[in-house]
Amino acid sequence: MTTDTLRASGSFSELIPSSWAYPDTGATRDLRLDLMRGFVIPLLFASHFEYFSALMFIGWERIGVVSTAEIFVILSGIVVGMVYGKKMKRDGLSAVMPGLIQRSVSLYRISVVMILIVAAIRYLPWIDSTIITTFHDPYGGKTFQLYPPMDASIFQVISKALLLQIGPHQFQIIGMYVSMFILFTPLVFFMISKQKTGLLLGLSWVLYLINLGANPSFRPTNAQFEYAFPILTWQLIYVHGMVAGYYKQELMAFFATDWGKRLVYACIALAVGFMLLTWNHPLDQFPDWAKLHFVPPDTFLYLYNEYFPKSTLGIGRLINAVVLFVAIYALMTRCWQPINQALGWLFIPLGQASLYVFFIHVFLLLAIANTPLPGYDNFWLNTGIHLGLIALVWVLVKKEFLFKWIPH
Repeated sequence: MTTDTLRASGSFSELIPSSWAYPDTGATRDLRLDLMRGFVIPLLFASHFEYFSALMFIGWERIGVVSTAEIFVILSGIVVGMVYGKKMKRDGLSAVMPGLIQRSVSLYRISVVMILIVAAIRYLPWIDSTIITTFHDPYGGKTFQLYPPMDASIFQVISKALLLQIGPHQFQIIGMYVSMFILFTPLVFFMISKQKTGLLLGLSWVLYLINLGANPSFRPTNAQFEYAFPILTWQLIYVHGMVAGYYKQELMAFFATDWGKRLVYACIALAVGFMLLTWNHPLDQFPDWAKLHFVPPDTFLYLYNEYFPKSTLGIGRLINAVVLFVAIYALMTRCWQPINQALGWLFIPLGQASLYVFFIHVFLLLAIANTPLPGYDNFWLNTGIHLGLIALVWVLVKKEFLFKWIPH
């Protein structure tokens, strides 16, 4: 996005010094996207390390009715569309395919390795691996086994690992990304190369709507991740993210127009509205002063379940994810310098190594679960645990610990 892309006439825009804007150098890497991916990491920790702490006031759907998953998938699609799209524009589709294949193999390999490592850890008698080998549904009160029984044959374990049918639920979004990358990325670039982008987006919506109406959703891969992230549903935001990344310059040119600026301001207003809406969520964990009461609890829960379900990407959640992304991107474009100085040192390295962080955090989660920490009831101790884990991961990233072996 150019410096003037979101510069609208009017008093609000004039309050922001032009020197704060993001310096568009034409580079493929967009540090705003890296920072946004890095911002997802603390929210990831808030979701998976379930000690109630200060991070929950951001991470538990408090900046909108969206989760880390939607933002991660959208960003992944945009980055793929930008990076590989630039090469395709220059050298053609055939030049892109080897890189896509190599990346697919790398992503698939790390997913299978993760699954098999955790499968092996189960046999260590001094380690309780329950936290990463089972999934507990707090609403239904049921616990689901994510791995075959201990006496299952090694061939059964390996075959299920190769099909991504087992594995830690905290890592399953990576399994979805692997399948998405393999199944949809070449198709998207092929359709774009044939100038069939409109048809591509239309087909993407058809798949989403068909799966939205299916009960239960159709799961073509039969992989474990599809119970939480049905691929025919979640492809919608990945495919649209890829197209947005590929046509980034054209989109930014549109946002520089008067109508584009109006759209940005509409997205900001809607993002604020969704944030105020989600503060009405009657979650017991939050104190009364951290909630709004404009929407009665029963009404909110009805709206939430009807229009904002996560696994099927309800239409309300879709709209919220898009407007929130545009609003944050616009904010970082206009106020990049102060935001970068305050947060870039932390979030940009994490964002540039997000796949590495996803891999490492599973083992940190296992370590914490096997450490007798007096958490859960102590808010400040829990906050310290979360911040300490983020600091540890940041150090590991800066030191490039095991970067040779773990994709990042």
